[in-house]
Amino acid sequence: MMTQSFATLKPFSPRTFGQGASGQNPMQMMLKSVEAVSKTAQTAGIEWADFAKQSLQHSATAMRELAKARDPKTALQIQAEYLKGSYERMTAQAKFIGELYSGLAKDMTKDLAKGAPAGVTLPAIA
Repeated sequence: MMTQSFATLKPFSPRTFGQGASGQNPMQMMLKSVEAVSKTAQTAGIEWADFAKQSLQHSATAMRELAKARDPKTALQIQAEYLKGSYERMTAQAKFIGELYSGLAKDMTKDLAKGAPAGVTLPAIA
């Protein structure tokens, strides 16, 4: 049974809910994290759209060159260059996206560590 009446309950405030070591209340910390995730997702989306556009242009150029090829040796050389270029672009894109999300993870754990209660340590992300 509840022994405390509604009249004696304290209103919500950051002091009653607790503040992190950084002086921000949990809602501010959560909003900052949501903003970081949103910005990272937007950047990743733009990068993937640019990558898709470049891939389409690269493929169209390779197809035009293949249509002009007169012998199998030239066609194989065009295909090899196309595959090599596609591989290099994909690995560069994967590296960039990986670094983007790795940076997001570091930022979020840094903010969590700042807001952690005294005595609690979070593992560092390398």
